[in-house]
Amino acid sequence: MEKTLPDFIADELIARIYVGQLKPDDRLPAERQFAETLGVDRTSLRMALRTLNRMHLVRPVRGSGITVTDYRKHAGLDFLAAILDIPELELGTDIKLESVDAFNSILSGLIYQMVRGTIDAQLVAEVRDLLQLQLRLLEENPLNEVLLDQLAELDLRLQEILLYRRGGMIVELMSNSTRPLRATVIRELFGLIDVRAYVEFHQDLIMKIGTGVLPVDQVAGYYYQYTMQLMEPLKQRYRANPQSPRLRASPLKSALARQVDPVSSQDL
Repeated sequence: MEKTLPDFIADELIARIYVGQLKPDDRLPAERQFAETLGVDRTSLRMALRTLNRMHLVRPVRGSGITVTDYRKHAGLDFLAAILDIPELELGTDIKLESVDAFNSILSGLIYQMVRGTIDAQLVAEVRDLLQLQLRLLEENPLNEVLLDQLAELDLRLQEILLYRRGGMIVELMSNSTRPLRATVIRELFGLIDVRAYVEFHQDLIMKIGTGVLPVDQVAGYYYQYTMQLMEPLKQRYRANPQSPRLRASPLKSALARQVDPVSSQDL
């Protein structure tokens, strides 16, 4: 579904909140003035503000108009999904660092869930097939940017087999919301590591679990330690080159600039 003008206004305000142009407890201008400043009609602005209110990003305060909230304390997964869906927004390195640690912990636990008790043979087969496809691509193609993109997309699919099949509703919703972020982090990681060794490690992990070499109760810790070491070069890069969130362009102005008045037949 294509975005409407209220959607782009909401994107603009969401992005400004995320990058800190609109801070907690900031009071928004009066509706008429705000609409004029943004170059939009009041009805569209009102609809956008309703969206932000539902996301708990703003709140009406009697006698004070509309005030910005602290998104870290009040917002939810819909805010995360929203900022990841704004192409003009650069997220910064802090959120990438947070995502590395968070998903390493989640995936380690989900791998343990996969292997404890009765093993889901179909799930294991899907994981094995994707790993074999990655190795085949590595064997048949030169390692270049195109191949790294393909390998990263396959790795994202591997993640999602676990996230969707073992994670439960909350993890699934989080997976949906964070897919663009995870895709970016995986692709940046693959530019720094030996991808073949990474794929072979996962194949070896399946073998160790299947043969009992790696006890089931040690799987989560074993995998977590591996991924933390694996991710360290990427985390060092983020720390060495810290980037704050920023807007490359205004989402609203970009949308308004794309609007073209229809040309009548008389004008042709």
